[in-house]
Amino acid sequence: MAHVSSARCGGFLMSDDQHGTTNPVMRLISDHLDRYAADRPDQDFLVLGEDRLTYAETKDLVDRAARALMAAGVETGDRVAMMSTPRPEFFVHFLAVTSIGAIWVGLNPKYTTGELDHVIGDAEPSLLFGCAAAAGADQLEKMRALVESHACLGQLVVFGNLGTGIGATSWDGFLEGAEQVTVDQLAERRDSIDPMAPAYLVYTSGSTGRPKGATLTHRGSNICNVIAVDRKGLSDRRLICNLPINHIGAIGDICARTMTGGGTIFFQEQFDPLDTMETIERERLNTIGGVPTMLQMCVGHPDFDRFDLTSIDLLAWGGAAMPADLLATLMDKTDCTRATMGYGMSEVTGGVTYSGLEDSIELLTTTVGTPDERQELRIWHPEGREAVAGEAGEIQVRGDFVMVGYWRLPDATEDAFTADGWFRTGDLAVRREDGYLEIVGRMSEMFKSGGYNVYPREVELALEEHPSIAMAAVVSVPDPTFQEVGIAYVMASGDAVPSADDLRTFAKERLANYKIPKKIVVVDELPMLPIGKVDKKALKALATSD
Repeated sequence: MAHVSSARCGGFLMSDDQHGTTNPVMRLISDHLDRYAADRPDQDFLVLGEDRLTYAETKDLVDRAARALMAAGVETGDRVAMMSTPRPEFFVHFLAVTSIGAIWVGLNPKYTTGELDHVIGDAEPSLLFGCAAAAGADQLEKMRALVESHACLGQLVVFGNLGTGIGATSWDGFLEGAEQVTVDQLAERRDSIDPMAPAYLVYTSGSTGRPKGATLTHRGSNICNVIAVDRKGLSDRRLICNLPINHIGAIGDICARTMTGGGTIFFQEQFDPLDTMETIERERLNTIGGVPTMLQMCVGHPDFDRFDLTSIDLLAWGGAAMPADLLATLMDKTDCTRATMGYGMSEVTGGVTYSGLEDSIELLTTTVGTPDERQELRIWHPEGREAVAGEAGEIQVRGDFVMVGYWRLPDATEDAFTADGWFRTGDLAVRREDGYLEIVGRMSEMFKSGGYNVYPREVELALEEHPSIAMAAVVSVPDPTFQEVGIAYVMASGDAVPSADDLRTFAKERLANYKIPKKIVVVDELPMLPIGKVDKKALKALATSD
């Protein structure tokens, strides 16, 4: 399963002074919790509504849960699953499981039974944890059905009120097992953990096939967390986590990085623009983030103008490009002068490029920033050489921050890496003369039309320049004359809806003729994945069925 790079970059981030960081790369993800529990024990760390856990309280709960897991027979390398909305319990559970050398698996309650069966059948966790208060009766029944249908699941543990007839152990009852394991035994287990051993599995979205489990490590997480705190200015952040717990954005980009920077996380079980703005105003949050779709819903809310959002001093986003007008509106409303974004994916434990905190709106909306010297990155030309500035090539990365492989998929793992250890992201980019990277698109999305390469993202960006278009998505379909042609689906940003002919004329002023979509369809909404990205697989099916 594991891919071992022949050119590891171990040790490239071990000196704090070398890069001006105050955050060392620690052995275990949970080590940063221990650090802040000692330095700022009474500071709020995990918040949901009126419920608050300080750093010290969180550490005590994580340690107790870790001992209870050991008492339940969880060994190094065992998988333990958690199904929940974004809540403090999720991150407590994540830290407890990974801190004893077990492998954490997050499950999205919105998954269908078939999707859950795939992940559980692949990961084979020995325990399943879930939140009764968050999931509701139907989800409790779903969890019980999973335990009954998967022999690997020996026990179901539920947070909150169990009710009757559930056939599960309560969280409080499970924690009683902690008395069977001493503090010294817990410390001994933690001392034995290899930071490069698997710590958690993040299953890819499945937009290009069945989800695969990217196997991520303590060291990889801590490297990315420290770099992100440095480059994105993430010290002492107060922000919301509302992404699915099975997504690297929730685990790494928000929770682990906020912890690395000593901040406070406010959980939101599902995104709600009104609640987001109320929380910012009430709690004086200093960071607003998410995918641009979420931020657009805040700006478009009828009550947007009545909230005081001036406590925000940092805007952060990922997962998709930010429209320039949306960014300008947010920066004006919040009085914010700093914004940050970048490029990354599950397999590289988050981000590998970063914008500058003082970058212009033009740079923030047309590029994904620059690589960091602590992470190896190259743009690899199809001819088998490094691309020069202005040439398109695949983004490839190498180092301890990259996954060790796809869980139990040796062939897929081998295909994902070059012989000398570079991970093939499958994303195409151009490095500009100033060093900034522009994403061209996915290699798998590129198509040939009349013998010419067409990159859907380039076409989408051109269409999104139209003042009446909020979002565009382009897919290819077979064509008897040109081999393949593009079909564009666009969402209008207001009541003024341009015609397909108007948009085609607009695109012709910005794109070569062979890049112009054969068909442009105006839609009320685009199909979206749970993480806020356009579901290109669903769009492709729609396009080919028309």
